[in-house]
Amino acid sequence: MLGSPRSGRGRHKGIAVRPEAIREARLEKGLSLAEVAGDDVTRAAIHLVETGKMRPSMRTLELIAQRTGRPVSYFMQAHGSEAQKAACEELSRLVDTGNYHEAVQLGNRLLGEGLEAAVEAEVRFGLGRALVRMVDGTAALEHLPRARQLFERLGDSWMVARVLEQQANAMFLAGDPRALGCALEALERCERLEPADPTLRATVLNHIGSIHMRSRDWHNAARFFEMGLAVREELVSLRLRARLHDGLTAAYQYLGDFKGARRSAERAYALYTVDADVSGLIRAENNLGYVLLQQDELEAAAPHLHRALDLCEERDAAPLLRAYTLNSLGELHIALGEPDVARAYLLRSLGVARGLGERGTEATARHLLGTASVELGYEDAADEWFRSAIELLSQLDLVERLRSCAAEYAELLYRRRRLDESVTYWRVAAGAANRTARPAAVDESRMDGASA
Repeated sequence: MLGSPRSGRGRHKGIAVRPEAIREARLEKGLSLAEVAGDDVTRAAIHLVETGKMRPSMRTLELIAQRTGRPVSYFMQAHGSEAQKAACEELSRLVDTGNYHEAVQLGNRLLGEGLEAAVEAEVRFGLGRALVRMVDGTAALEHLPRARQLFERLGDSWMVARVLEQQANAMFLAGDPRALGCALEALERCERLEPADPTLRATVLNHIGSIHMRSRDWHNAARFFEMGLAVREELVSLRLRARLHDGLTAAYQYLGDFKGARRSAERAYALYTVDADVSGLIRAENNLGYVLLQQDELEAAAPHLHRALDLCEERDAAPLLRAYTLNSLGELHIALGEPDVARAYLLRSLGVARGLGERGTEATARHLLGTASVELGYEDAADEWFRSAIELLSQLDLVERLRSCAAEYAELLYRRRRLDESVTYWRVAAGAANRTARPAAVDESRMDGASA
């Protein structure tokens, strides 16, 4: 367990650490001695380590690192100058508080200083985390493999697992087919950690579920989200549990389990409300409203979708969240028999999606505008919206939505007695039904939030 002072040629058992760094890290996290010790070591042992009267074993140092959120190397002696250590702390703080551009600038500046291995590992990990949160997986992959290599050399198994989790996320964002293999390796590393890290394990399971969602393997996606939720509730943050429920909501919808989807959507909504995560709450309001819409509970769906839009506008939320919500409201008002209201929402969504280059969301808006135009009697406009939606969905290889859109348009053409054109689009729908989408194709109109 813990080493103790021992005379004999001036050597001591245990790892040489900076005791003051352990105390500072604990206090910054707002943890008591007992909370750091947990059931693994005694409170007195942590106190002895913090006061420099005892050196920790590597197992105990890894425990301290996990509970304070610092790499093992942070606590060890003689790694970088005091200025570099302070800069590493600032880099971590910037990422944790959402100042990603500042974090990237600081990290790049530090890399130009000729860092020791332990400091370079921390900097590259911080850069990778910031870039992942900026949804730039390709840039993150310039740093995370090197961070892993350095932490491997330092023998920091917990940080290797953390880096692998971020690397899998970066690969997912970059559309790299190795993402699943990397995430499974991260899961394997998590299983071998001693002491265990339930939060990291649940995070990795969430990533694996998201990767299966991308490849349209709904059954495995649901299985991994469920495994993440099976981790003891008190050991996983509210936000992570909410994201797991977000993913499970989407998986259940694709599996046709609308009762399960509604249950998960309601749980995500409750968790985001408590956690006060505005973006998460917008997703939860939209997802719950959309599940209710799919179950034809229109009066119940409407307040959730309108609250989602109100939150987008009050909190100046990410434009993509607004586009998702506007599409959902458009679909709601089509179902309510109010195509003119639906059209107004959908045109707003189309403008946002085109500005962001979010083609999947744009295709959804175009498809729904076609449906609304039919209800309004705008035949020429309906033709234009449906054809442009079908073209976009074909380019994106979103075959399930392509099948649905082409079949709806073929039926419309048949009712208009444009039989030759109707046959053409029935063939498009049939071809989509018989094809398997490329694994890298992503339905950008989904709002599951599982890959955060």
